[in-house]
Amino acid sequence: MKNCFGIIGGMGTMATEDFVHTVNRLTVTHRDQDYLNYVILNDAEIPDRTAYILDHNCANPLPSLEADVQLLNQLGVMFIVMTCNTAHYFIPALTALSNVPILNMPALAVTAACRSQQPRPLRIGILATTGTLESQLYQQLIRSNGHIPVIPNKQQAQVMTLIYDDIKQRDFVDRVKFHGLIDQLLNAADCDAVILGCTELSVAQDAAPYDSERIIDAQYELARATVQRAQATKPALILRRRPSIRR
Repeated sequence: MKNCFGIIGGMGTMATEDFVHTVNRLTVTHRDQDYLNYVILNDAEIPDRTAYILDHNCANPLPSLEADVQLLNQLGVMFIVMTCNTAHYFIPALTALSNVPILNMPALAVTAACRSQQPRPLRIGILATTGTLESQLYQQLIRSNGHIPVIPNKQQAQVMTLIYDDIKQRDFVDRVKFHGLIDQLLNAADCDAVILGCTELSVAQDAAPYDSERIIDAQYELARATVQRAQATKPALILRRRPSIRR
């Protein structure tokens, strides 16, 4: 298969499925051959990223991620994406190993969040795993763009419950909890934008959309960049405009 890109998924599997669905939906198609070519490595056995970031005595995900990158190198993909925000903690090591670019989901999301033109630094909220927050992935990117990162304080335990207990474990989206967490950042914390910095939260946004242009779905931004990059090999394809209701 020529002109394909690689997806490192399984972190979690439902989020990977959601990403692939979004990529397919963003691609204008009229026949089977119009879809993009891609290889999915749904590596569900990759150890938990947050657990390792918080405690290096836990199983290290890096060897599994490196093995996936090496396999995609052998397959000759054009570029690689990872459907897990927290896994981007390892992106320096993986980029050094990869023969091709690895798209950076947090960087794409922060770029999207910073598009608003204001005569002051923006307050950008982050909903993500504790591992992602501890790694400072998003905070560093936001500060480097001259803006202010805002993270939940007392509400972070609810974020983790929503991600791990509700979505990962039960495949259930608690709409009230999900929207309440966003409300806390948009209203109580006076944020100009809120980044959904976990792919399980992208699943939640699909299932129970929070209707606001100030919501930046990191996985959606990655899917859009993926289609834009991949369609260069299929000039006839045009990126679809995002619908008001995503599913």
